[in-house]
Amino acid sequence: MAVAAPLALPESKSVNDLGQQILGKLRERILNWHYPPGHHLGEQALCDELSASRIPVREALRALAEQGLVDKVPNQGCYVKQPDAEATHHLYDMRLALELFVVERLAQTGLPAAVEAELRACWEPLMHIRAHDRVEGTVLVAADEHFHLSLARAVENPFIFEALQDINDRLRFVRLAVITTPHRVQTTAGEHVMILDALAKKNAEAARRYVRQNINQARNKVEIAIARALTVAHKRR
Repeated sequence: MAVAAPLALPESKSVNDLGQQILGKLRERILNWHYPPGHHLGEQALCDELSASRIPVREALRALAEQGLVDKVPNQGCYVKQPDAEATHHLYDMRLALELFVVERLAQTGLPAAVEAELRACWEPLMHIRAHDRVEGTVLVAADEHFHLSLARAVENPFIFEALQDINDRLRFVRLAVITTPHRVQTTAGEHVMILDALAKKNAEAARRYVRQNINQARNKVEIAIARALTVAHKRR
């Protein structure tokens, strides 16, 4: 009796896993402007650059197009999408809605003491930053993202956390353009501490007010952030 050949499930899975790895790399490079807007993402060039075959690269490009990060041009391939102010504002609408829910829920359930202590230890000292102090933009942006994602994680809803994580990735370039001066750092620190104070008092209305104030400070700079990011991207070319 002949023995049937085994199904090729492991191979299919490995291709899919590799596609996910490539997707992660390309997404990170696009969101960090390593590939600037308008950059051509040719399949063969990416295969050579990433030492990969065409199938996982093609899967990754298809996923990037579905995520709205690249434009597929017939007979030409994929190009990194140009930043769009309207789409960025839509992301801020979604971020604001989710974060307002997060603080309202935490005002009811309470923020874990360990999380509050960690966030206070980071941001309270920054309320007293001096005008001539050096500002490390990438470090502060990471700390700002950590603050908001820590609150989201405390709600214990993985879908909200993952959605906010994706939005944070897409809006990072705005934060990098906004958190650049000691004055803005001091303002951001104060807003963060006020959010923590409101949550400690279980004052949902105050927490929502400070979250809205904090998010809108960056949202109001979207157009400036896009212009600055494009200027930096063109200088890298």
